[in-house]
Amino acid sequence: MADRWLVLGLGNPILGDDGVGWHVADAVEQSLNGLSGTVMVERAALGGLHVMERLIGYDRAIILDAIHTGRHAVGRVSLLPLEDLPDPVAGYTNSSHDTSLRTALEVGRTLGARLPEHVTIVAVETTREYDFSEELSPSVRAAVPRAAALVLDTLDWTDPSLEEAHHGVH
Repeated sequence: MADRWLVLGLGNPILGDDGVGWHVADAVEQSLNGLSGTVMVERAALGGLHVMERLIGYDRAIILDAIHTGRHAVGRVSLLPLEDLPDPVAGYTNSSHDTSLRTALEVGRTLGARLPEHVTIVAVETTREYDFSEELSPSVRAAVPRAAALVLDTLDWTDPSLEEAHHGVH
């Protein structure tokens, strides 16, 4: 049986570049065009425990999000295992809004939830996360097809039926 994947675009689509995860999710969904029944594409504006709840029942997940490290050019696309992300609120679970995804997954597993063993992050470097706008900055907008192609490449490693979708993004 093929792994069940969740591709989850995070962010707020009315806060400028913070919405890049939703734009990448749209591009991935359009490329898949129903080709794979093992991949669900969703969007979410909340983090922490809310994201963990969305991941229940999936074998693998790809999270699409904006990242601001200040170390890379705006629009740089990175593929990161969840473990490589900083966890500034590790162990702090007083608020579901402040809980990191890593902490939320640990809580979910402790409670017996069936969560993905492998969570990969496709992140786009941004600086304008809090501008009230539905538009992405030019550098971030240009990164959307590259990020979508990276997602499809990652999915293609495990699902040969996605080869056609993969070639449609380049």
